[in-house]
Amino acid sequence: MTIRTAKLATILMIGAALAATPVLAQAVTAGNQGPAEIPANRDAPFSLPGSLNPMPTPKVDAATTRDIFAMDPAQALDSLGTVSLDRTGDVTETEASDALRAAFETETKGHTGN
Repeated sequence: MTIRTAKLATILMIGAALAATPVLAQAVTAGNQGPAEIPANRDAPFSLPGSLNPMPTPKVDAATTRDIFAMDPAQALDSLGTVSLDRTGDVTETEASDALRAAFETETKGHTGN
């Protein structure tokens, strides 16, 4: 038997053993059958904190553009900031970092918009 044939036979035997593993494991145990009686309550296992009121659908001005490249470059740089709302309801606005501004200016250099 050559080395090549021995390697092929070894690979085939390992593949057959790996393929047969799930079948052999299934024959050994019956598996989990679940509870004897299925519970009637199928609600989610959590409750919401307090009463909730639906918020109105936000209205967006049709003249507002969402395309950052169609904006004036100064306006686009201002829009790269972050607005955060914390648990107390305070709104914090953070300007874009210098690195982000530099990367934006590098990527949009020479871009004339849509």
